[in-house]
Amino acid sequence: MMGKRLARAMAWTMLSLGIVDAAAQERPEIYLRAEDQERARSLDKPCQETDVGHGCWRFNDHLAREAPCTHIDAGIIVGIPVDQCFKMEEPRRYRGIWIDEFEGQAFIPEGTDPPRWPSPGSTSPGWRERLERARAASIWLDVERVGLEHKGGRKMRIDFVGRKTLYPGYYGHLGMSGSEIIVDRVISLKEIE
Repeated sequence: MMGKRLARAMAWTMLSLGIVDAAAQERPEIYLRAEDQERARSLDKPCQETDVGHGCWRFNDHLAREAPCTHIDAGIIVGIPVDQCFKMEEPRRYRGIWIDEFEGQAFIPEGTDPPRWPSPGSTSPGWRERLERARAASIWLDVERVGLEHKGGRKMRIDFVGRKTLYPGYYGHLGMSGSEIIVDRVISLKEIE
């Protein structure tokens, strides 16, 4: 149920707001590397022909500014891992529920309620603000480094040590989470109904 609702909300958000672009995270202080901080400061500056290869690249007949935390590899835009891009909190222990859904997984820390997403297609006053509050409260859980596979359609009680992004932003699938936690070590994991 939550997975379908979240997937619909993401699709609806993409249609109504557009996919989040790099300019949505222009605050230089969130980035770890000086190079990415400088790219964030330059996002709104148009590229000049002399900038190609130095913060700008050519796509078809257009010049595009390189976004923070990316590089061009054989003509393909490649992103770097979150903890090599963004400033992170120190590792700490977390407990809660991991909802593992295709492209819509989330972590709900113990003692908190899940974000309340507005109904897809809603036109009620304040829907955009409710959508942004839900997105900002959502936490993406990166489980790849500990070898957990996404199976989709399951809820897990999880106890782990991890690192959370220091600053709020646009993380996870299509930037639909306000923060991200990288799982460094799983203490316990148990499927729940």
